[in-house]
Amino acid sequence: MNRQASSVGNARDLPTLPPRRAGSRLRPGWVVLLGCAGIAVFAGFLWLVEHTAPPPLPALVVIVLAVVGLLVGPWAYLAARRLEGEAAAGRILRRVLAVGGALAGAGVVAAAAIAASGTGEPGTAGAVAMFSILVAGLLALVGVVVFPWLFLLTRTVTRERAARVRAEERAEVATHLHDSVLQTLTLIQKRRGDPGEMARLARHAERELRGWLYGGSDLATAQDDLVAALHAAAAEVEDGHGVSVELVTVGTCRLDERARAVAGAASEALTNAAKHAGVTRVSVFAEVADGQVVVVVRDRGRGFDQAAAARPGGGRGIPDSILGRMRRQGGQAAIRTAPGAGTEVELRMPVARA
Repeated sequence: MNRQASSVGNARDLPTLPPRRAGSRLRPGWVVLLGCAGIAVFAGFLWLVEHTAPPPLPALVVIVLAVVGLLVGPWAYLAARRLEGEAAAGRILRRVLAVGGALAGAGVVAAAAIAASGTGEPGTAGAVAMFSILVAGLLALVGVVVFPWLFLLTRTVTRERAARVRAEERAEVATHLHDSVLQTLTLIQKRRGDPGEMARLARHAERELRGWLYGGSDLATAQDDLVAALHAAAAEVEDGHGVSVELVTVGTCRLDERARAVAGAASEALTNAAKHAGVTRVSVFAEVADGQVVVVVRDRGRGFDQAAAARPGGGRGIPDSILGRMRRQGGQAAIRTAPGAGTEVELRMPVARA
């Protein structure tokens, strides 16, 4: 039952072609009959041209226009009905007919000018008028017969491709949700007696889903990317110490020795905050611009006395893992903290431009 409901829901989401009006499309037999009638009219016109004396220019223009109208008119009417509701296609079709009409009009004007001037051989004006009208009619006929078919075929193919792409994207989303979020929710339900484990699983699912939605999963798979290293450090701290890390990045660079030093110092700062700050959330901001990396690790925890930390026995994490690591690669590290005021670690390192 659920599977059927899901299938119905997916079908509703797919783009559908608008319903075609009844009578807007002739049966194949009528199309063949219409084509044969046009050929018969044109053949009769050619027979008259070969076996009768040329009429005066006005009569010739009227006759040729009537023949072209009989050939093009029904197809133009059918094309207009087929493209009803398609504003862009209707404009193009009208332009094709307008170009044909302008060409026929120019030929008639030229023929009239030749006839009025008296230059040229007898029948030249009529030949010019007939040729221009027939060429204009041929152009209009090709436009009204071929263009609607090409337009509707292209539209159908485009919509089918869009529907297929949308279905593939929906399947990909469903697969990812099943493989990550739904399985994590199942684990959380099984371990509901362990709040710490539940929080860790929830953070892991949130981090993975955010990375997949906003492209972080691609960064996480890159082995030579600074942002990927920061994501890995944040994930390790979250899983190992039960805190949430808010990571915001602007730009990235290749993970060379200097970038590795920045990532290592940032990881140490995150670990210190998770261990000693007494907070549940730590923020990290990283920016790569103008040949320089700037990383700021900030918490609103208990802070500490830098002077006491610098004395012998005060711990080697900050002097070696942060300050010394940055200094050895030509970078700078600044720590701003005070008891009860939180801690902010700012790391700056020149790197190669991307």
